[in-house]
Amino acid sequence: MTASRKAELAHNTKQLLIALDQAANAAMGFVAALVALWPRCRQAGLWWADETISAHCWRWHINGVRSWPRRLVDGVALILGDENHCLESYKSEVEGRQLPPEMRE
Repeated sequence: MTASRKAELAHNTKQLLIALDQAANAAMGFVAALVALWPRCRQAGLWWADETISAHCWRWHINGVRSWPRRLVDGVALILGDENHCLESYKSEVEGRQLPPEMRE
């Protein structure tokens, strides 16, 4: 396998993992909205289809909703050698780094 084919495989694998992460985040928002239909449950809030779980955790953290999910995700990521994972994921979403180059601002 040539270097460019390996690079394509690595790129497309990363994109698949990001897409699965975004799908899981959207699914959690749907479940949270269903649970919120029951009396005495807090509102689910708004969840976005193009947002990863890590970026969502950072958004919750900076908006004062809750910080424990960010600490949990960042802790697991740190074990894997990824420092400031949630912040970097949030920045990536804001800057549109997951988009094709021609779609970025």
